[in-house]
Amino acid sequence: MSALTDMKLFAISEVSEITGVNSVTLRAWQRRYGLLVPQRTPKGHRLYTEADIAKIQLILDWLAKGVSIGKVKPLLVGGCDPVLQQSQPLDITADIICAVQVLNGFKLERLINEALKIYPYKVIQQRLLPEVSAVIEHQDNPLITVQKSLWSSVLTVCFINVITKINDEKKLTCLLISFDQQTDHSIWQQGLAWCYKGDGVTIMTNLSGRLTGISACIRERNIKDLVVVGETKLSRRQLADIEMVEQETGVTLHFVGSIKTIHGQ
Repeated sequence: MSALTDMKLFAISEVSEITGVNSVTLRAWQRRYGLLVPQRTPKGHRLYTEADIAKIQLILDWLAKGVSIGKVKPLLVGGCDPVLQQSQPLDITADIICAVQVLNGFKLERLINEALKIYPYKVIQQRLLPEVSAVIEHQDNPLITVQKSLWSSVLTVCFINVITKINDEKKLTCLLISFDQQTDHSIWQQGLAWCYKGDGVTIMTNLSGRLTGISACIRERNIKDLVVVGETKLSRRQLADIEMVEQETGVTLHFVGSIKTIHGQ
């Protein structure tokens, strides 16, 4: 008992920050798959040990190698290290692709929400999204236009829903803006990525005029990061406005997307 008392314990928020796995996913790994068995405080709050954190890191390594989350527990029990091809899709990928191909938006939204719950965002970003996009954008796909539109619109809805939930618990310290006039899900995807870094985000899309009032907004809300997301070259006036906002507020500026390369940031 004294050994347990002396053991360093971590709250779920601390574990999330250390591992990059959000608390919703950590709970799903416990309840649905039995991968983690955290201790509890008298009030029922989860407490994790350093061994739990090491296990989470091991799970992340397996996910990176191509293991689907539903196949992790036997590996934990057996203590073996799988040798898998990096290109092996997640178990949920085939169902998502099928929903896209038959244009079933309701099923697609349910499956994306499920994937966001059971997989860390990094896995979604690096594996699931590119794998589905590659199928949709194949040159021989006669439905590429409608499938791409459905995919992007449903992703946007799912990302906004998660961002909204996270924003309810965070201070809005990050502002994402985009001047692109044909906005897809990319800015919302970037917004979600910033949320998982621990920041609440405000997102402004399709900006088309001067950035009048942005500096006051940043100061009033104590925003720390200004993220400019875009795929097309910015005009001299837009760049001048961004520089002016940066100078007036001291905000940390980030360019994301093709504009990062175009403008050499």
